[in-house]
Amino acid sequence: MDLLFNVLLYGVGGFLGLILLLFILALLFGKRIDKQWEYEAEFVDAKGREIAELEIESSRNAKQQQDYSLKAEFRCHHPALTPGDRVQVYIDDLLVLAGVVATQGRVRFGNPDLVNAPTEPKAGQVCSIKHNDALLLQQALRKD
Repeated sequence: MDLLFNVLLYGVGGFLGLILLLFILALLFGKRIDKQWEYEAEFVDAKGREIAELEIESSRNAKQQQDYSLKAEFRCHHPALTPGDRVQVYIDDLLVLAGVVATQGRVRFGNPDLVNAPTEPKAGQVCSIKHNDALLLQQALRKD
């Protein structure tokens, strides 16, 4: 019985010690990301499935960067998208991302497709997706 108690004691104590060691190493050598702001807009179809998502954030690596940098990503899966079509992403009236559809029914934009950087978006602003200059989707921004 004493042997079983010692095995459990050292096993649990060793495991907790390992977790503590990993936590300390993460604090010492890990990257600290400061987020100035982070927003998203999720677009769903009639069945409630997500068909598009816009994620934008302003962040920096505290140890390596002085200024905040913008990261924008837009993904959309919609049957109306055909290769060569033009897709534009707006926040209110500001054109943020724009590009051309390369794959049938799918489009993905990132920082290389950034047209204008939003400086201070706010929750509740309207995110509009235009497909060949016609409104395709619309949703309000919310904090992520």
